[in-house]
Amino acid sequence: MKTILLSTILVMLVIGITNGTSISGDSSVLDKGVNKYNHGNFLGAIIDFDEAVQKDPKNPKTWFNRGLAKSALGDNEGAIEDFNETLNLDHNFYEAYVKRGNTKLTLNDYQGAKEDYSKALIINGKDAEALLHRADAKFKTSDYDGAIKDYSYLIDHQIQNNFEVFYKRGLARNEYGHFREAMADFSKAIELYPKNSYAYFYRAFSRSHSNDYKGAIEDYTKVIALDPKDKISHYNRAYSKRKLKDFNGSIADYTKAIELDPKFEEAYYHRAEVRGLIGDLEGGIKDFNEVLTHFPNSKEAHFNRANFCMELERYKAAIDDFTKVIEIDPLDKEAYYFRGVARYDIKDMEGACLDLKKAQELGEPKAAEMIKRTCKKDVHQLIVK
Repeated sequence: MKTILLSTILVMLVIGITNGTSISGDSSVLDKGVNKYNHGNFLGAIIDFDEAVQKDPKNPKTWFNRGLAKSALGDNEGAIEDFNETLNLDHNFYEAYVKRGNTKLTLNDYQGAKEDYSKALIINGKDAEALLHRADAKFKTSDYDGAIKDYSYLIDHQIQNNFEVFYKRGLARNEYGHFREAMADFSKAIELYPKNSYAYFYRAFSRSHSNDYKGAIEDYTKVIALDPKDKISHYNRAYSKRKLKDFNGSIADYTKAIELDPKFEEAYYHRAEVRGLIGDLEGGIKDFNEVLTHFPNSKEAHFNRANFCMELERYKAAIDDFTKVIEIDPLDKEAYYFRGVARYDIKDMEGACLDLKKAQELGEPKAAEMIKRTCKKDVHQLIVK
């Protein structure tokens, strides 16, 4: 089943310093660079900062400002070098730790970023940007408890009504399994930013994991209203409808997800399962066929298609699928058992008994009774030598 990747959401940063930060300098050439930077001419700013560095190499501001400009142009390695030099000249320049941490975060060096933010917070424990991004780095390294603590500190002491912090704490609480607390965070985020579809999406996720399928459907419906092409919301809403036994509604949502992405394997697979629940075995087989067209070694699709074929008394087709399951997983006791049953149904008693014996050896509890009723003689004597 497709999992939801909570760490891939793009949201607007609403606190902290970004590429538009105003920077300051002392000399005329530095002022020229600052002016160019603040007007978005980052390359021109770097040229001026290069000159400023040559004229005053001991001034940490010149290195810091050039690092900001390099970062704005995507030269992350060059930016880190300049921030390093800034800190060599002034180890209490906490903004350099923050910006170096931001750059490391961009480079997916989450541990290095956490260390830089922590150093910045030793110098200035109230720096909101450092707290926010340290929480982000903790989230990225699966330290959800640590991330929650940092986000909570921001909410409790610095930023009481900020969409981003509530939203991100909700994500961390989801990952940590605290779904009801996550719901509260997403509800607050929605209150602050009612048109953000991601907050509804993840509140739905929290509700579904709290068995509130009706509430989940309401939230996924809101997401779909905001973004009708969101295939995952249709897919997830289908699951919630299935849990509420709205099988036709579930099929409709899986079908919409497939319309949006004709190669959506999981949607075909689960639509097939629901079709089986309402007795549409032919439709289910067609869906499993589609899955196996793209993923021929899907053990689950072969196994379930085989079961549908069994119900339709297509025993040879079922045997072929169970055989494929065994090729993929030679220790699948259920596949041996049901292949044995299918072979029994086509009067292949020798093959049936061999499969049932193998299933029993692998620990299938139903095999013993079937062997007792089916196999007239010791199954070991059936093995062709």
